[in-house]
Amino acid sequence: LSELTSDEAVALCLVRHPRGAMTKILLMLALALGAAGLRWPAAVPQRRATSGRAAGARLERAVGPVAVAPVEAPSVGRSSESAVDAMRGAAEAPSPFKKLMAANRAEIAVRIMRAATELNVATVAIYGYEDRFSQHRWGADQSFQLEKKDPADAAVRAYLDIEQIVALAKREGVDAIHPGYGFLSESPEFAQACSDAGITFVGPTVANLKTFSDKTTARVAAIAADVPVVPGTDEPVTTEAGGRAFVGGDGLPVI
Repeated sequence: LSELTSDEAVALCLVRHPRGAMTKILLMLALALGAAGLRWPAAVPQRRATSGRAAGARLERAVGPVAVAPVEAPSVGRSSESAVDAMRGAAEAPSPFKKLMAANRAEIAVRIMRAATELNVATVAIYGYEDRFSQHRWGADQSFQLEKKDPADAAVRAYLDIEQIVALAKREGVDAIHPGYGFLSESPEFAQACSDAGITFVGPTVANLKTFSDKTTARVAAIAADVPVVPGTDEPVTTEAGGRAFVGGDGLPVI
């Protein structure tokens, strides 16, 4: 490409990859360089220096001759205009929240914060002492360490402290909390605490969580809605005798 003018590069892109996504990228770059009166930069030397003509000769031997002719700088097509308009609209659209907390850790929190950033929402990360070097801490606009009530507790205990998490979110002006999955994501108590603090819980409603966060109540709701379920008990089995009675009637295996 170092031997081509910007117009010739555009033509080569259109010949070799007329519909590929890379074409759009190279096309936009070529137009920008052409508008600035610049040429494509020479390739960065790798193991040995390679001239543009030698590279072109090898390319022709591999794929056959490629016809390249100077062309007029093409106008942006309808699909490109739509893509640009979509990106501009996303940037200008009002954000659903001002600041969102990812009440989780590691890659789960990273995914949450990446999505929030794409929506122009400020992000807040929380982390336990053991996760102080975790990537999700550094990927947020703000990050705060959670304190365990008992230093001897497991690392995950800090992420289950509803009172501390909600208090921190309220203090820092967070207006939405995304729980990710695991931890407090299925806790109706957490969702209720967020609601009481005036913070949006990004997830099911408190009523839905109360019904489906527990497998037994979810089973009861399914039966009430005439949804087929596998054999099981309608209430939790709390005694050995209850377990034996079920096995005696329905057999093994059981979960």
